[in-house]
Amino acid sequence: MIDRNSPLPIYYQLKLIIKAQIEDGVLRPGDRLPTELMLCKTYNISRAPVRQALSDLVQDGYIYRRPGQGTFVTARKDSGTHVKTVLHLLAYDLRWVALIEHAVQRWNTLNPMQGVRLELTMPEQAEFHQTLLSALRRGDVPDLVSIDYVWVTHYARLGYLAPIDELDPGFSDWLYGELEEPVLRNHVVDGLLYGLPIQADVTGFWYRRDWFAEAGVQPPETWDQWVSLLMYFDSPDARDRFGHQYPLAFPVSTATGEATLNLLLPFIWAAGSGLQAVDGHLDFEGPAITLALNFLREIAAYLPEETPTFHWWDPPRLLAQGAVPMTLGGSYEWPTILEASAWEDEAEMIQHLGFVPIPRPELGCKAVASLGGTTWAIPRQAAPKPVLLEILRLVMSPEIVLPFCEKNLQISSLRSVNAHLTKGRHSWMRTVLPLLPLSRPRPMLAEYVQVSRFLQQMFEQIVWQGAPAQDTIDQTAHCLALLLGE
Repeated sequence: MIDRNSPLPIYYQLKLIIKAQIEDGVLRPGDRLPTELMLCKTYNISRAPVRQALSDLVQDGYIYRRPGQGTFVTARKDSGTHVKTVLHLLAYDLRWVALIEHAVQRWNTLNPMQGVRLELTMPEQAEFHQTLLSALRRGDVPDLVSIDYVWVTHYARLGYLAPIDELDPGFSDWLYGELEEPVLRNHVVDGLLYGLPIQADVTGFWYRRDWFAEAGVQPPETWDQWVSLLMYFDSPDARDRFGHQYPLAFPVSTATGEATLNLLLPFIWAAGSGLQAVDGHLDFEGPAITLALNFLREIAAYLPEETPTFHWWDPPRLLAQGAVPMTLGGSYEWPTILEASAWEDEAEMIQHLGFVPIPRPELGCKAVASLGGTTWAIPRQAAPKPVLLEILRLVMSPEIVLPFCEKNLQISSLRSVNAHLTKGRHSWMRTVLPLLPLSRPRPMLAEYVQVSRFLQQMFEQIVWQGAPAQDTIDQTAHCLALLLGE
């Protein structure tokens, strides 16, 4: 059944269910699948994820459509591929495995006598890093690992990743010229390029465009404008008019993990400087940290009482369900919001929602966003497999990346692909791509795992629990100075 508390998109869960039914023989070649409406009723989901799941299965060759008759299971044939290489993948999110799968399909079609098969290990997200470290320590090393951008420096400085410059200098030269500047900056560690970033995310301010228009208000550009909007949407008249439960939702606790830092660090950056990595050290100086945290504590009064128990995906689902008019979030939340809503497609969703940079202290301050995304990295200890680099060249080719980004409405890490997306038919991409140049990486430190935990605790203690801001900041700075040897 569909697990609504899973970070996996609903469409992907449905795709896996139908795919398993086909592979297990529950659905046989020639069998007709239930209609879209029947699938919606069976799994209690909207039509948008059903359509995307079926579209994926058609593309993967599991099913086919007959106009006017329905959707049927394909009679799958032996591809004639002779497997010569098995690639072991360790991933934390199935969505990003699709690019590897498409590249392997292309390779096997072009090289049937040198076939490749994928074997995937996907632990729970909370256990991912421990699984990876355990594999590295015992020598049972995967060929490819998917990691969030923020962990690239951590694993590179530990010596666990192989730089692309050494593996394939020609490929790395192409990547230096093709990767978007913020993405490239995130992946160059001590002068070497690590990992292949397959997509990018930016953070921002989600809001109900239709409600704002009806109320005659604009999305806030400054902190003062935001407070005024919160007061309006917290009023009984606004609640009666729009039917929402709370004026705002966003993560503030250690329970939401890295999402807390990803979404809240930009407030400090917008206020000036601080909490950025400078020459391998963490900048903890200046009034911006105190200013931003005091402001976040002020607006935390408008958050739901259950905020400390949120998962990262709860605030965007509240937005989709009409429980809040605005939230902080990332471009990666598009599928989560669409699936949790009653909206059918991109065109309908864009009528209801907007996405802009987060509010800043005043108009004279620069707009900023936090950068994230997923990278496929090659462990240094992995056994050399020449075909792997050929597969990765295909993974990063615009011919594969562009259809993936268009279908999944994702920002690409590649300049040429984003240039096409900006001019394409998707209004969502034209909305979110201008935020990419505003984005910054979170602190690029070898000790980021420990640093992140301390900073998450600081945000939760000050913003939610009401701890004295300056005292808590000073205590956190002291602990991090000891950790970083400063």
